[in-house]
This record gives sequence, structure tokens and C-alpha cells, in this order.
Amino acid sequence: MTLGGTTLVMGGAREAHGLISHLLKRGRQVIASLPEPGRMIAPLPVPTRIGAFPNKPALETWLEENRVTCVIDASHAFDAEISSLVTRFCRTHKLRYLRVLRPAWVPTQLDHWIPYASVQAAAIDVPETARCFSNTGRASLPDFADFTGEVLFLRQKQPVTDPPPFLFVRFVVGTGPFSQVQEETLFRELRITRLICRNIGGAASMTKLYAARRLGIKVSMVARPKLPVDMLCVETVEEALAWEANP
Repeated sequence: MTLGGTTLVMGGAREAHGLISHLLKRGRQVIASLPEPGRMIAPLPVPTRIGAFPNKPALETWLEENRVTCVIDASHAFDAEISSLVTRFCRTHKLRYLRVLRPAWVPTQLDHWIPYASVQAAAIDVPETARCFSNTGRASLPDFADFTGEVLFLRQKQPVTDPPPFLFVRFVVGTGPFSQVQEETLFRELRITRLICRNIGGAASMTKLYAARRLGIKVSMVARPKLPVDMLCVETVEEALAWEANP
């Protein structure tokens, strides 16, 4: 990293906020990017680009215009496509790149998880009477087109004015983090019999899994996309900051 350049923090995971705060304290010039508004946990204190890049040239132009010399990728665990694009750009242009990815969840003997490779695969493999809850986001709705259950409650951070695209969908508004008690209460009120979620890892989002465990609810767990074998990856903000400080 050159001190005159810009550090890009790719947001989407909670780790991005801690990274940006510490980098600013170090006097770094920082910008951020988010693939969609729904990925914003809270406003970031640096210039932030929101929205998917229309194509690879647009991404490369933006990185060059902003004089990006270092990328710390703290994006959502399932935003693999943009991570791959940025990784290839950094490799080609010899820029520093690091992926920050918290450890995946691992079931215990008390959990009843059913593994799936995608949200779509999970959606077409639930009983006809299943009352499902999911927080995979509005962008995942097309993956539920062939949903086989009775009803799908999809959590949204903001109220939705447009009607859902499918009759079986009900929106549930709420902004986390949620406690285990809150999740248990919600699941009881909605009479949930199946939880569909992606394995993003982290303590903040695990309360719904504790609630499912306590209530005996089966979990359709969608596995993370596989990382490229040559991608440099750490699990914590502390490790990322140590890497950034030692070019």
C-alpha cells in the first residue's frame, strides 16, 4: 500500500464498520462500497458507493478513478461474485487484497440442520404445510419462485410498500440484532416450523439458530460459496488491521 493511495473497504458484514473506524484513526484515506442498500447495517463514515457494478469495466474504472491501492473485503459472505471480480483486478494490477470472513456456523448435536447448496434448493424441499421464516433478503425472492411450503415470512429491515411477488410471501419488518427471546417469541407467534438461512457466521445473527434449537425447529442451512484457493483470508478485524499495517 502506498500512503498516497486509497483503501477500499468492501462492506456488507459488520466487520466493515470496525475496520473503517480503525483505518481512519490511522489517518488512512478510505472509501467504501456496498452492492445494495439492504447490505447497509448503519451509515458508514466515509464516501460510500451503493449499488452493483453493471459490468467489469465499470468496476475497474471506478477503482482506478478513486486511486485504490489496497482492498479489504468485508463484504457479505454470499457476495462472492463481486469479491471474485475485485480479487482478479487486484491480482492483475498488483494491489493488496485481503478477505475478512468470520468462521461459519457449525451445528451441535442439539441442532437439526439440513444442508443445501442454494436458497433455491432449500425452497423447493420443504413440506407443503411448512411455515417458513427466512432473513435471506428481498433480493433472494426469485430463488423462492418454486417454494413448496404453505407460507414464507421474509424479514426486511425497512417497511415494504410494494406487494410481494408471490402470494405465499409475508414480509416481517425488523432491524437486528435480535435476542434469542425475541426470536423465540416471533417464531411462536408466526407458528414457524422451518427456518431457511444462509451460513453467514457470527454471534449477532446466531440468536435465531438458538431459538430454532430451543423450539425444535428444523433449519434449512445454505452453505457459503467456496473461496478461491489462492484468496488471502483472515477471520477477524484485528487480523486485518495487523495485515494492513505491515505492507
